[in-house]
Amino acid sequence: MGVVLPGGGARGAYEVGALSILLPALQARGERVSVWCGTSVGAINATALASLSHLEVKQQTGAALALWRELRKSDVIAPIAGSGGLRTLARLVGHGLRIPGLRFASLLDPSPLAHSLDRWIDWKQLSHNVDRDLVQAICVIATSVSSGDPVAFVTSSTDIPRHRDDPIRYVRTRLRGEHVRASAAIPMLFPTVEITTPRGARGHYADGGTRLNSPIKPALDLGVDRVIVIGLEPFAGTPARLAPAARPSFADVAANVLDGLLVDQVANDLRRLAAINSFFVEDTKRGPLTSTRAYRIARGHRPYRPISYALVSPGRSGEIGRLAETVFDRRYGGLRVIRDLDFALIAGVLGGRTRARGELLSFLLFDPVFIEELIKIGRRDARRWLRRHPRFWCADAAHDLSLGSYDPGAVTEQDAIEEFRSHRSR
Repeated sequence: MGVVLPGGGARGAYEVGALSILLPALQARGERVSVWCGTSVGAINATALASLSHLEVKQQTGAALALWRELRKSDVIAPIAGSGGLRTLARLVGHGLRIPGLRFASLLDPSPLAHSLDRWIDWKQLSHNVDRDLVQAICVIATSVSSGDPVAFVTSSTDIPRHRDDPIRYVRTRLRGEHVRASAAIPMLFPTVEITTPRGARGHYADGGTRLNSPIKPALDLGVDRVIVIGLEPFAGTPARLAPAARPSFADVAANVLDGLLVDQVANDLRRLAAINSFFVEDTKRGPLTSTRAYRIARGHRPYRPISYALVSPGRSGEIGRLAETVFDRRYGGLRVIRDLDFALIAGVLGGRTRARGELLSFLLFDPVFIEELIKIGRRDARRWLRRHPRFWCADAAHDLSLGSYDPGAVTEQDAIEEFRSHRSR
């Protein structure tokens, strides 16, 4: 059974809140997580929780919640106001003038994160948990700057996928802070990270969310047949947004880019998973789709199989962004801005209060009140899933995702194989 955790900056508190409800419910069913897959902040949560797998579930989730409740902005990024802002300005000028040693790498300085990761995650215990088969695999996704392709860094007790036609490159390694920091190196905000081990994967990497924000495919490739996916926006389709009447702001453009990278990918991957459940797996009632099976085996892939899933996400689009705006106004509005000048600068760059500003603030608002609220709604949404699915798992394509109506009996084998071929590179 696997857990898939996407990227989203400070929104990662929502993921841990949801898992603090789901993991005890799994334990009550006699089940436990064997594969952890994450991107960006999801990679931080995945490695942290996997490193705690030797503990009882309540201790495991309690430790992860404590980590988030104690987290502060200074654990992730260096100060922006004062000398930090001057250094950024100097790098911008130096970059424009091509001055050696003064090149612009990012708007923010995440150097504190390296020390924080070593404090949050016991890397030796993480490897020990894999060696003892308490965890089968931990996978974090980063994007290779040289090739532009997603790379999955995996610590595993079993074989890792090796398919030459796979768009994802799987690399076996002992996970360390450099792999997780690379996965979380959000372009423009954070600089790329150089990975030095293993030797064959050396190079510079950026945030895995630019190519694979919600690593469902790696979890399936690593052998799971049940998967928990945590989302930070609703999985079902959302209404199209109206174009702004005025010229779009920086926040409008950036928010749309982030939606495309971090939200739409997840919804598309889940719809594909649901379609596979409906059309491609071997169905005992209608017989196996032999062409699909033969095609998969010929390319060295295992046959498609039905995947049960649990999906937890906010029920309303933009809920986390609106929460970020509300908390920001309550905590830093007006004269309260002196509480943290960095947040004031970030909000000023993003412009006036808009939906887009709230979305972007939610990635960077490492504030204890916001974090606690995210944990609370993550727990709320996990409970909602369990109320709707008292047996925990679901595999019905039409139950939780907006796929439209379909008649499985009308789908011919040829239709199925053509649909499969159109997705075979994914």
